[in-house]
Amino acid sequence: MRIVAGRYRGRKLTPPSDDSVRPTTDRIKETVFNILQWNVEGARVLDLFAGSGALGIECLSRGAAEVVFADKSPASVALIRQNLKGIEGSYRVLTADFTGVLRSGEDKFDLIFIDPPYKSGLGELAVDAAFDLGRVAEGGTVVYEHSSELPFKCAREDVKVRTKVMGSVTVEFIRKKTTGLVTGTFDPVTKGHMEVIEEALRLFDEVVVAVLVNPEKKCMFTPEERLALLNAALSDNTRVKTLYSEDYAVDVARRVGADKLVRGVRGEGDEAYENAMAEYNRAHGFDTVFVTPERYADVSSTRARELISKGDFRLLPENAIITAEEIIRRKGKP
Repeated sequence: MRIVAGRYRGRKLTPPSDDSVRPTTDRIKETVFNILQWNVEGARVLDLFAGSGALGIECLSRGAAEVVFADKSPASVALIRQNLKGIEGSYRVLTADFTGVLRSGEDKFDLIFIDPPYKSGLGELAVDAAFDLGRVAEGGTVVYEHSSELPFKCAREDVKVRTKVMGSVTVEFIRKKTTGLVTGTFDPVTKGHMEVIEEALRLFDEVVVAVLVNPEKKCMFTPEERLALLNAALSDNTRVKTLYSEDYAVDVARRVGADKLVRGVRGEGDEAYENAMAEYNRAHGFDTVFVTPERYADVSSTRARELISKGDFRLLPENAIITAEEIIRRKGKP
């Protein structure tokens, strides 16, 4: 058993003498850290069921900012301290079970390793506790190793799971799903809006698009019609949800569990207004991501309405054109 990479690469570690303690093999450890790659350097790490401390020590070797080792076995704690001799870095070694560690303090970790005795049933409890108790930092990952004989059954809807099967061992990489909220009046939705939404989908696991009310705008389409156009435009995308609300954007963000707001900025004319709104959003707990359309930077809803009034729907997303034509026909214009 050795350190795979980093400052102490090749250094041998003492394995547990107790056969009931199963250390992660070097092959599996190398695969795990190849997947994590740049997430280790500068990270705050929690190594639960630490055993020999091999996973946390690997993190220290690769430049982790801090590692907390925890194991309820005094023998394992003594072994961890032995393997840490000569290893520089910031670390703590705790004699405690996973519940005690996760319930004490408010520290958040970028990486949490969970490697309990196989078939103990403790792993899934620890995964849930890590998220439920808020110990996973924003963008953080829980790494859960378990027997391939007992597949991980994740009932959580707020996480994204990547599974790596390595023979008799399976490792789950679990992180909280990210949600971006795109807001606007969407009167109507345009190709420019779609470019902003597409960029949001690259940044977040899920995107919510909210049609909001702007009392200063006189709209061509009713809220129901704007939502119908938006749904038609996004009919091919299962990662986007839509809604209509008369609330402020920050209230909608809080309700849908958004991580950040997303706003499209076409140019200097938008910047002053959008910066002021971003400051308001930040004061209420939400940062704003600005997206500048490139392909459709000159497209606006104002211009789209002008063309629609002449029977020209070219600035609308292709999937929304039929719906727009039907709405206009019902209205008896243009």
